[in-house]
Amino acid sequence: MTLTFQTMPLGTNNLYINGTRGRFLSPKARENKQQIAWEARSQYRGKPLEGPLAVEIWLVWGDRRKRDVDNIKALLDACTGVLWADDSQIADLHIIKHYDKENPHVEMRVWPLN
Repeated sequence: MTLTFQTMPLGTNNLYINGTRGRFLSPKARENKQQIAWEARSQYRGKPLEGPLAVEIWLVWGDRRKRDVDNIKALLDACTGVLWADDSQIADLHIIKHYDKENPHVEMRVWPLN
């Protein structure tokens, strides 16, 4: 299955805030995660996939600012319970970074490894 997200995932540095009782998901990160999950649910209506999975992610950024390709935690966490039961099921992960000023987005292809 292939999904397209218009919401770009937040970088790992923007996900958490430190409070007096520990680290918490920031309000901005919570909103980002909910938006990504909503986009996933609107494109995939089946049950969460089970077993080991392969995932290919195309991060298409709108500018050439320096970004790490491994800042996809928010994206993978948001798809938990929608596309897969737990992101620990991902056994094969490929991330490709591109740039398109006119159409920044994320494309994700997911398939079972049997």
